[in-house]
Amino acid sequence: MVRNLVWLRPSACACLDRRGRAMVNCLHMSSSLFSAKPSVLRCARCGRFVDWAEARLQLVCGCRPHMDLPPVAVRACDDTDRQAVLDLFQRDFGTTRVSAFGVEHVLAEVPVLVALVKSDELAGALAYRLTDDALQMLALATDPMWQRAGVGGKLVAEAEALARTAGRTRAVLATSNDNLPALYFYQRQRYRIVSLTPGSLITSAAGRQGFAGIDVRDEIRLEKDL
Repeated sequence: MVRNLVWLRPSACACLDRRGRAMVNCLHMSSSLFSAKPSVLRCARCGRFVDWAEARLQLVCGCRPHMDLPPVAVRACDDTDRQAVLDLFQRDFGTTRVSAFGVEHVLAEVPVLVALVKSDELAGALAYRLTDDALQMLALATDPMWQRAGVGGKLVAEAEALARTAGRTRAVLATSNDNLPALYFYQRQRYRIVSLTPGSLITSAAGRQGFAGIDVRDEIRLEKDL
């Protein structure tokens, strides 16, 4: 089966922390608050890190060798997780404030689900809010070391289960036209595109290049019936 794979190249904008994980050089980040997206990704072929605008896509088959990955546990974020979660959002997005659905959200003030591996290592986080009939996913971050390990899918599945338990009938999210990895990922999770607003992100993007150097222009909303 042919599928899309993110092909990544190393960038001078990324460095490694003490644990060998990628960190964003914030001097190269825009302060734009529109749609959160990861600024550092990991190459599926060589494992090196790359800045968002330097990433590329290739078509590959499903021939990747099997990897034994540790179990991923998902639960609600508590006070002991909060700072590590905010650090993850800051590292991945360059900000802990995002604009989505016409509202600016402070990620420190909204509920978050966390994904843990090896019992207590933070591998990802999903920030959300509940409206009258839907769960809105505001930001999804995965530690580059655990990309393609099922972390994002586990977080989304848990958010959907939470929404059903709370009596919501839809899960929704907003992204931008350049965010090809998100469009790929969410449509594989059975989300469908429900609206596109041409030109709505031009001002907030402030000329910043998006994924693979694509100009950021349009907001795209996706949703899934629960």
